[in-house]
Amino acid sequence: MSKEQIKSINFNIEPEVRIRVINDSDPVPVKKSKVEYPFELNNTLTVYIVTSKREFQFNIYNGYTWNGADIPRMFWRIIGSRTDNDFLIASMLHDYMLEFKSYIIHEVLGNQISMKEYRRLTSLVFREKIKAQGTNTIKANIMAWCVDVFQMCNIRSWKCP
Repeated sequence: MSKEQIKSINFNIEPEVRIRVINDSDPVPVKKSKVEYPFELNNTLTVYIVTSKREFQFNIYNGYTWNGADIPRMFWRIIGSRTDNDFLIASMLHDYMLEFKSYIIHEVLGNQISMKEYRRLTSLVFREKIKAQGTNTIKANIMAWCVDVFQMCNIRSWKCP
């Protein structure tokens, strides 16, 4: 059985991302949320993903917030920071797929994928999207590998109800 490969990742419209601005009048929990998740989607997207094994789609709704790429600070000079534009859309898509994995696995993919396959799929989606945003193939492969290894080590988060 061959490994799954990404053929295409498309949106019905261009994602509009805005920075969440911290206001003096914001309550402390809102300020903390804006610091932790500084990016917000300003429109609703339909995501279309075609792989060598499946085709599926799902929506990411207006107002979705995420933190950017989780790149340790010590690697920012080599790789780029978590707020780098080359990683912004890919990190949104990857984070959404992780946050809503139960919905995507059960409802969108109809339980036709194992948790291990889904974890790998999210890493592939991240890699292909950062390549599409301008990251060179070697850097994209290294970043996706690091994401996949981190996810393998964080096995508790891969329990799916």
